[in-house]
Amino acid sequence: MSVVAKVKFTNYETSVAKALDLIKAAGKLPQKGLVIIKPNLTNANPPPVTTNVKAVESVYNYCKSNSNATIAIGEGCGEGITANTFKANGYTRLADKYGIRLIDFNEEKAIVLKRKDTLQLKQVYIPEIVKDAFIISLPVLKDHCFTVTTVAMKNMFGIAPAPYYRGSWNKSKLHSPSTHKSVIDICLYKKPDLCVVDASVALAGTHLSGESKNLGLILAGFDAVAVDAVGSELLGHDPKEIRYLTLANNVLGSLDNIEILNG
Repeated sequence: MSVVAKVKFTNYETSVAKALDLIKAAGKLPQKGLVIIKPNLTNANPPPVTTNVKAVESVYNYCKSNSNATIAIGEGCGEGITANTFKANGYTRLADKYGIRLIDFNEEKAIVLKRKDTLQLKQVYIPEIVKDAFIISLPVLKDHCFTVTTVAMKNMFGIAPAPYYRGSWNKSKLHSPSTHKSVIDICLYKKPDLCVVDASVALAGTHLSGESKNLGLILAGFDAVAVDAVGSELLGHDPKEIRYLTLANNVLGSLDNIEILNG
């Protein structure tokens, strides 16, 4: 059974910590190595198109209190230059405040990985720094024009280095021929180790210019499929009718027997 915390939003520091405590995250964080918090900074637009910097600060503080690992923030934006998205959304100030390294996945040294069990990406380029890191996927809950919803799993597109996947936009080659299959494949190569979803204000309709939807929730879980399923339901979708989730079921996680811990 997969467990997903669903906590009423009061403020980021309190609600994020409560959600992570409900899933007993403190005892499951690595005590050495590198933890990378991966927000959704697809472009330089403010939340809820992008992850609120206060959500990331709250996850950082939780990790810092419960782990001896090095903690960084990483993103490879889908549009424009990552450094500009960091600056526009307050991440540069956050990094200066705590001495956090900001990693630009679009600029990092990349390595090639290959797998035979993928659906269409038989090899991928990923930043070398990502390979052995503990990744915390921290997206905003949003509808998406290609995959119905974009939550913790689709957020992992950001690790794909733009020089290898750039077309009409930085990651456009991942969206063809099937975006749903690319979500599965990217997560087969590197799935989130922990998911925290900002569903305080979601984005309904489309992922770049939708309608703000006040849901007042924070989600957290270790099973990205279960977390995405719960998030998709909050946006009014049946997870079993979303192709990337049905493809991921019993491969990357489970759509079945999800226990929701309310807080």
